[in-house]
Amino acid sequence: MKIILKMKNNYSKILIAIVLVSMIICNGCMTARKKAELAKNKPLLETYWQLKSIKGNAVGESPVRPSITFHSNGQYDGKLGCNSYFGTYYTRNNNHIRMNYEGATKRLCDDMTVEKEFMLNLHNDFRSFEIHTDTLILKDNKKNAILMFIASEKAVKAEEVEQE
Repeated sequence: MKIILKMKNNYSKILIAIVLVSMIICNGCMTARKKAELAKNKPLLETYWQLKSIKGNAVGESPVRPSITFHSNGQYDGKLGCNSYFGTYYTRNNNHIRMNYEGATKRLCDDMTVEKEFMLNLHNDFRSFEIHTDTLILKDNKKNAILMFIASEKAVKAEEVEQE
């Protein structure tokens, strides 16, 4: 009888060990799946992109950073602080892009340094773009990175800008 009890006790320990190892492995699989989901690139369209750098120079922290959103109807628009801008674009062959700037509001803001530099570079003849996870890079015809954006969850509303 003692031998049977010892065998049952050993089987129970082995069974518990197998269950624990299985749980650890499954948890690792879930973590790998989550990492893979997070590593997916954000889509170009309908993502709110906030400016990170211009020609490799980081844009300093400010209450409102310039942004851009590409819409599925071939139009883009964005915020510049207290001004907005818009235009049209088209893409082909996965990462080629052509942008046509059409206009912007012309309000006078307190500090327009970043806004002016962004607008000068927005008129660049962009030819391609790359998206790496949550980073959008607009490049010129020589494949130089001109504007770099980070995907953001929250768009700044015009009312919030006017309150500042």
